[in-house]
Amino acid sequence: MPNGFENIDEIKQARAFKKGIKRLIQQEFEDGMFPWWFISFHYNDGKTNEDQVIKDMADLKNKLKREIYRRRNRTFKGAGLFPYPKMLVMNEVSHLGTGQFHSHLITEALPGRLNSQRMMEI
Repeated sequence: MPNGFENIDEIKQARAFKKGIKRLIQQEFEDGMFPWWFISFHYNDGKTNEDQVIKDMADLKNKLKREIYRRRNRTFKGAGLFPYPKMLVMNEVSHLGTGQFHSHLITEALPGRLNSQRMMEI
């Protein structure tokens, strides 16, 4: 793990942070999240700007929510009130030293026809 640029305190801090993230994800699963999809996004344009990656993933989550809302069952009165699937997004920096990000999305099952590999790819 040391690359000559990190000191021992930074390494300890990174390890503690990683353990904290693992505990947070585990807690979400224990609190009732039922993961269905694990999707990884690898950016072709060499994204190295964390703020841009965060913005891109927020845009993706909003698009998913709009699509889910659009496809809700409208035969029920008040069908606009329904739970969205829970989603977790993690952005990571490449371990190859490029500084390039990739992202992971863990989400519960999506409604009906959206919940297929073909629709997820679209």
